[in-house]
Amino acid sequence: MRTTQRLSFAFILIISALFFLSCSSPESPQLEDGILVTFDVQGERYKIFITNEETIDQVYALQAGESNASIPSGKLFRGQVSYNKPWSWHIDSEDIEMAEFTIELCDGLPSHVEENLDYWVDTVGRFCPWTAELVSIKDYR
Repeated sequence: MRTTQRLSFAFILIISALFFLSCSSPESPQLEDGILVTFDVQGERYKIFITNEETIDQVYALQAGESNASIPSGKLFRGQVSYNKPWSWHIDSEDIEMAEFTIELCDGLPSHVEENLDYWVDTVGRFCPWTAELVSIKDYR
């Protein structure tokens, strides 16, 4: 009986270890040294993890009402990340800035990017929704 209990305990430990290792895959990065910002674009939400210190300052200035730079403009990448579900794309954590004005080409909804991902990533390259509204900031620094 003791041998069976030991084997069961060892099995549970191995399964638990595999589970925790799978949670830290590239699709579920550890968020550190940055801020997670949620934006609403006409009823559609998306999130950006920002590590660029200048942009972090810009986001906090926007939140405090000290800036008119309200348009997040960032480089698009294919690939779902845990913090930006359900979208199968994300914004580069460093190549992101807050702008007062951008070109119309990169304006749109998160669902527009999702529906035409190849066009957005390969041709447009950036996402800068003009009607984005800052919803929340979670600090991971």
